[in-house]
Amino acid sequence: MPTKVKFDPKNKEMLISQDRRNAMDVYKLLRIFPILSHHAVADIGCGPGFFTIPIAKMVFDGKVYALDVQEEMLDVVREQVKKINLSNVEVLKSQERKLPLEDESLDGAVAAFVLQETSNPRTLLKEAMRCLKTHGWLVVLEWYKTEMDEGPPQSQRINMDDMKELTQKAGFRVRETRDLNGKQYMVMARK
Repeated sequence: MPTKVKFDPKNKEMLISQDRRNAMDVYKLLRIFPILSHHAVADIGCGPGFFTIPIAKMVFDGKVYALDVQEEMLDVVREQVKKINLSNVEVLKSQERKLPLEDESLDGAVAAFVLQETSNPRTLLKEAMRCLKTHGWLVVLEWYKTEMDEGPPQSQRINMDDMKELTQKAGFRVRETRDLNGKQYMVMARK
């Protein structure tokens, strides 16, 4: 299997830029998620925290685990968490095939634009499954597998039907799929 291209941490500011916020209203998107204020949620492949920080504000009685394989990304999350004084975020270095969390420790997990970067998306989905409590939820956000000027290489993108199948093969029940903006999609599933 060819090596997957990971997002270059030198460009991390692009992931939390105002342009990205304008293109994707993260708070509006989070209202679709089955997230509650007391949930423990993992942001798998959190990057510089585009989703981590808004999720942490929503789960004010819960906890967010910001997970990434790139220490440079985690450093940005740590800076943001400290800057706005959030006490419910735990930043942890992850491995591509192993999440640093206990079995059944999560109410929910978000995998935003990260599965297409992994060498084995199904393994990462199974790891998420392991960490979720019974009836826990998973939200996957990814790029459509079409040619466009932005996003990851088309060759490593996963089309929505294949993502649904991967998610189901990992043991999840797909509850909803949704187009986000013509370029990206969402798959929502339950354990």
